[in-house]
Amino acid sequence: MTALATKTEIVEELGESTLLLPFLVNRGLVANERAKYLLSLLQAARTRADHPAEPFAVLRTERLAAGVRDPRYDEVVAKTERASDGRYLIPGAGRIHEELFAAIREMLAPLAAADVTAPDASRLAALAAAAPDLTGDLLAGEYVDGITSTRRQDGDSPHLLVMDAHRALNQLQALIATESVDGAACYQLGDGDRELVAAFVAGVHETEALKFDHPGLATTATRAGDRLVIQNELGTTNAHVVLLAVEGLVATLTYTDVHARRLRFFESMLAGYDIAWSDVQRRQGGATLGEHHVAVGRFVATDTAALAAYLRRVGSRLVFVLDWNRARKRLTPLLGRDDAIAVLSWAAEENAGHLAWLSLGGERLIYDAVEAAVTVPARYGEPLVEVLGREATVAITKFALRAAALGRLAGKSTRLIHDEVRVEVRRHVQASHRRLLDTSAEHASLIVECAQALHAALLRLGAPGGVDYLRRAAGRAAGWEHQADQFVLVQRRDARRVEGGATVAQLTTSADDAIDSLEEAVFQLTLVPPGAIGAVRPLLERVAAVTVRAAREHLKAVELARSVVDDAEPEDLEDFLLAIERVGTLEHAADSADRSTRAALVTDAPEFRSLYVADGVSRAMEEATDALLRSALRLRDHILGLVASR
Repeated sequence: MTALATKTEIVEELGESTLLLPFLVNRGLVANERAKYLLSLLQAARTRADHPAEPFAVLRTERLAAGVRDPRYDEVVAKTERASDGRYLIPGAGRIHEELFAAIREMLAPLAAADVTAPDASRLAALAAAAPDLTGDLLAGEYVDGITSTRRQDGDSPHLLVMDAHRALNQLQALIATESVDGAACYQLGDGDRELVAAFVAGVHETEALKFDHPGLATTATRAGDRLVIQNELGTTNAHVVLLAVEGLVATLTYTDVHARRLRFFESMLAGYDIAWSDVQRRQGGATLGEHHVAVGRFVATDTAALAAYLRRVGSRLVFVLDWNRARKRLTPLLGRDDAIAVLSWAAEENAGHLAWLSLGGERLIYDAVEAAVTVPARYGEPLVEVLGREATVAITKFALRAAALGRLAGKSTRLIHDEVRVEVRRHVQASHRRLLDTSAEHASLIVECAQALHAALLRLGAPGGVDYLRRAAGRAAGWEHQADQFVLVQRRDARRVEGGATVAQLTTSADDAIDSLEEAVFQLTLVPPGAIGAVRPLLERVAAVTVRAAREHLKAVELARSVVDDAEPEDLEDFLLAIERVGTLEHAADSADRSTRAALVTDAPEFRSLYVADGVSRAMEEATDALLRSALRLRDHILGLVASR
């Protein structure tokens, strides 16, 4: 016959033997689990002997899941050791080897009975002929590696034969199915099985639309002895399979994957259920079979309804492991490794997934949108967290995954989905602009604090405790000035990628000159001789009062600018412009007050030292108002430019 021809052709070819075929297929599928367990057992035994000081697992859970009842196998890993000639002394190695080949023969039997082009006994005979003498239960490490290998370029192996036979059995199982349960190919189901299969398939149907054109998620089910066996093929690779064996209220899940991270991701999606995973799964990477990783989890339901709910949950999560590793790799340059996995978990919980995003270009979808929205484009492959910040990058990526999934499900055009992502990126860039102004406002509030501290210190000079208050004010002013410098540095870094960001950074730098001058004024005030305080304090107080008012108006202007950026009402823009005007008026008032103060100091200062220090204080305050006006005017021009461009 041709390779797994149509179901009708098989029935016609086999005639009455079709009554035996389902039994052989079921036995072959059970033998597949047994063969994989025995291969894992040999590999685990060798690893234990190579690293005797490290933790190990006996694979008891895997043994029971494979239907192997002999408890002596649980001692194999612990008792394996290196022999003096470098080989491995594995208790029962000969028996394990014989049972492995017997299991493979059982897998090949239904394929021979169906007369399909598939793995046959000749491959098994060749592998058996190449097997070494296992007298004394001694095995070379190279042979253990060889029989578990899946590298076809290195030649055939029992593991490769198991994989090929398993795939052929799955195809044959679907062809000989005698009924369909909501799309699952089934045969020989027992009482109550259909409801459980239907629950699992309902979960698959719940999310399978999210796979779009990706192959996979075909379900087969049958009863093998006391167990209902449900299997789903994830994609096209032999190694990526999920199998559920249900016996009573106990569901044993076996998940095989070549990627350890994806295996742990799959487990995390079932975290809401009390699943006892095999102890090996708790170790780094999980159990291994050749290059594959295996997770075995046992769930005990309280009743049939709880069991059905669990099966539905498992089925609904399968679409989210398809191409998961490719999505993780393509998200990592955007977000970093941990956030990439976190976003994939979020996408799964939101029933959005990642396959639509991959089909629309993956990370290119986001980079293109960012390139169109920011002044200095991100280089392809450059971590976007360094461009937009972590919070914005995570939010944009989540939006892109959801927009891609919902858009494709709704039949939107690729261009429309791309435009939606661009709009979202633009919104976050505008938010980044607002955050720059938030930093400017925090910086401006420090200027107000410093001006108020200077004014308050002047008012207290000459009164009891005034000198101590001035000393404390000088210390606080120095701290505010340092904090303001940090704001400037952070804003300069963040402004590189934001349209208009350089202008915002420049106006904050101008304002920083104000707090530098005010901190210097407070310091110089500490140098005024005690005998001159009575003469200079009234003269300096008027300049200080004007400076406080100018600092407050500057802060008000910056805060109003944030509202204007957010598309506020016209009256907000008017209030903003009035605040800018008042800063200018107060700067002129500070100029006049400074000149009057210095003129008075020439006649009223008791001696030259007092004149010099007080003159420096007055000039520093006047320079602070000059800096505030420069900053305010830059802010005015920037905001009016934004308004005009809308």
